[in-house]
Amino acid sequence: MTDSNDKLEIDTLQLYFGEPFIIHDDIFNDIQILQPTIGDIIKEGEKKVYSAVNIFVTNTTSYRVQLWDLGIDWNKLSDFSLFCMLAPTLSKDSTKLLFNDLDFQKFQLLQTTDDEPVVYLFNEESNVLIDEKKYITISSYIQSMFNIHPKVEKAKGKSTKEWIIFEDRQNQDLHKNDSYQSTLLPLISACLNHPGFKYKKNELREVGIVEFMDSVQRLQIYESSTALMKGMYSGFLDTSKINKEELNFMRDISIKN
Repeated sequence: MTDSNDKLEIDTLQLYFGEPFIIHDDIFNDIQILQPTIGDIIKEGEKKVYSAVNIFVTNTTSYRVQLWDLGIDWNKLSDFSLFCMLAPTLSKDSTKLLFNDLDFQKFQLLQTTDDEPVVYLFNEESNVLIDEKKYITISSYIQSMFNIHPKVEKAKGKSTKEWIIFEDRQNQDLHKNDSYQSTLLPLISACLNHPGFKYKKNELREVGIVEFMDSVQRLQIYESSTALMKGMYSGFLDTSKINKEELNFMRDISIKN
C-alpha cells in the first residue's frame, strides 16, 4: 500500500515552461502528461476539459454524498479506490489534451495474487499499468498544473457523518439548477484589463495553463505588495507588524506567509 502522504517532487521550472511530464516504468510503457494551453482549453471546451481534470484531482471528501448513497463511508475509502470507480467515465476525447491517445475506458481493475492482494488498473492495449503510487503522482502533478487542491475533511461518529451529509445535500439542492460558471473567464478578463498584464487576447491562446495561473497569482502578489509599500510610506501602517517578505513581489508563490 502506498502512503497517500507521499509528496511528489515537481520540477516547477519544467512545469512552468510546459515540458511533458514522464512517469517511467521499467516493465510497462511510460505515462506522459501533457500541458494544455489556454487556446487548447478554449478549443476543446472548458467544461469538458475541467470535468476530466476533476476526476484526476478529486478526493473522497468531494464525492462523499455519492459514496454515502452507495453505502460507502468516504472516511474509509482511499482516493485511488475512488479513481478506480471514476476512471471508466473518462472518454478518450476528454483526456487527449493531458494524455494524448491513452484511453482510460480500456483500463481493467485487477489485483495481485499475493497473500495481501494489491489492486491496480491495467490497459492491455497500451501496456500501461496504474497502481496507487502512480495515481498519486498523476493526481499531484495535475493538481499543481491546474492549481486545484481539494480540501480533505474526515469525520468520526455516525451522527457527525450523517450531519455532514445532510448539510452537503442541502447545499447541492440549493445549487442544483445553477448553470455552469467558467473558471477561467473571470481570471482572463481581470488579467487582460490589468495594465501590468503583458499578453493580448490572441497571444494568451499560446500560453500554458501553468504560466497563466502563475501570472494571476503574481499580479495579486504585486498589487498586495505595492499597496503595503504605499501604506508604509504614507505612515498609515505599523511597519513592525508587517512581514517584510510580503513586500517582495518576486517571492516564491508556493510559500504562504
